[in-house]
Parts: sequence; C-alpha cells; structure tokens
Amino acid sequence: MIAIDSMMVCLDLSDIDEKLVAFTRSICGRLQVGKVYFVHNIKVYELSEDFREWFGDVDLAGEVEGNIHDIVSEQFGNAADYEVLVSEEPNTEVILADLVKRYKVKLTLLGKKTSIKSTGALGTKLLHILPCSVLVFPETATFKIEKVLVPIDFSDTSVHALRLSKNLSDQLGLQLEILHVYRLPTQYFPLISEEKAVRKAEEIVKGRFAALQKKHLEISGVPYTLVRAAGKSTAERIRLHLDKGKYDLLVLGLKGNNPLPSLSFGGVPKEIYNMDMHIPLWLVYSEEVIR
Repeated sequence: MIAIDSMMVCLDLSDIDEKLVAFTRSICGRLQVGKVYFVHNIKVYELSEDFREWFGDVDLAGEVEGNIHDIVSEQFGNAADYEVLVSEEPNTEVILADLVKRYKVKLTLLGKKTSIKSTGALGTKLLHILPCSVLVFPETATFKIEKVLVPIDFSDTSVHALRLSKNLSDQLGLQLEILHVYRLPTQYFPLISEEKAVRKAEEIVKGRFAALQKKHLEISGVPYTLVRAAGKSTAERIRLHLDKGKYDLLVLGLKGNNPLPSLSFGGVPKEIYNMDMHIPLWLVYSEEVIR
C-alpha cells in the first residue's frame, strides 16, 4: 500500500495555486497522506523600490501566509493535516530542499505553466536539487487519473518506477501500461536487412521482458508496447505515444548518480519536463537513491 507520510506543495501566488491545492485534496482523498506542507518563498531582494515606497515595512510574509490560508481553506478544507510555511530567503531552491530534509518530505507537488507563460527555469532547478520524488502538475491538466504509462529501459531505476506504479494502480484501480523505446544500429544498414534488424531487436527486448516478468511476478500481467525510435529521441517517442493512447499520468524513474551536491536529473526526464505536457508527470526516486 502506498502511503505518503509528508507531502510538500510549492505555491507561487499565481492562478495555478488553486488548481494545485485542489489537486492535493484529490490526492489526499485517494491515498493515505500524513501531513501536507503548503510552501512559498518570498525573494525580498526582488521587490521594487516602488513597492517599498508605497507599502513601507508591511508584514509581507504575514499577508502571503493569510492569502495561502484562504486558498487552502476554500480548496483543501480538512482533507488532511496541513501547515502553511512562508519563508523569506534569497535562494528558493535551497530553502525548499532544506524543508524536504527537515520534514522528511516524500513527495513534492510542483505546478508547471505553459512555455508561453514561463520558461520553467525554477522548476528545472528544483528537479535538480530536491531530494524526493516530484509530481509535476501542468496548468492544463485535469484531476482525472485512470490510465497510467510507465516507460522503462530495464534499469533498476525504471523497474522501481514500474513496481511503484503497479502498486498504485492496484490500490486505486487504474489501468497501467508499459512502454519501451528501442533503437537499431543504423550504421550497419544496408549491410543487414532493416526488417531483419527490427525482428531481432524486438525478439531481444521481448526476452528481457520475459525475464523481468519472471523476476517480478506482480507485473507479469501488465501489457507492454515496443516502439522504435526511428530518428526521434526517446522523449519524443514517449510524447507521441502519450498523445495516441490518451493517458492521464506519466511515471518516470530518476537515477541518482551524482552524489554532490544532490541527485541526478537529466536525459529523458529533463526533455519531457521541458515539453508542454497536459497530464501530470510523476518523477520517482527510490529510497535507496535518496539515501
């Protein structure tokens, strides 16, 4: 059973905040969540001189906290125990990473605006530094989650994400599917038949799936699809498959191969994060990686 002891929700005082708080309520209604921390950091040094001249020594942190409490009261209610945390630090990423460690946060909910409205630079920094799994909620996403896609590359990281997704799907009655994107050694064409190469590649991958299912019996009944990259990146193929299959959640495992200063975020997850997605993206670290 999946339970979240503590969860952090990052708010930025924009229109997406109400959606994030309401989505958090939806999560608490479906999963066991111990405590939720609604957080915002005020970069005081970014306040203009005009602001200081007009408002003087106003208790900005108190005003922001009151505003967040209003949103939480309206959109979240008493769905779970919660606390509002407002800080005034120059570096948002560092203070949020510190909160994750201090309160042993297992999952952070992060909103994402479309590329027209935002560069997503802060989100990218947070994904590099936060020592916990992250659920990215695009402003165009809905709360309905019924169909889940988990791309895997047979690494321990992706297998962890798959097993976690299977647990989640069983718990909530979701439809789970697996995707694997493979590539052919095109430098050897036309020395070998492309058709023969495809057949051989899929034969090898199916053998790896059979071995994986034998090792982890709980995923033996999960359907999988093999897709050839064929001139596109793995992330692009995943995106095309998402649009075709009408999924509601994408789950990706993250690797932790960079112990200093934090964990590792790159490659396929980074490319997908930078796309304008319309469904939530769950980026999963295993407990072993975080430790």
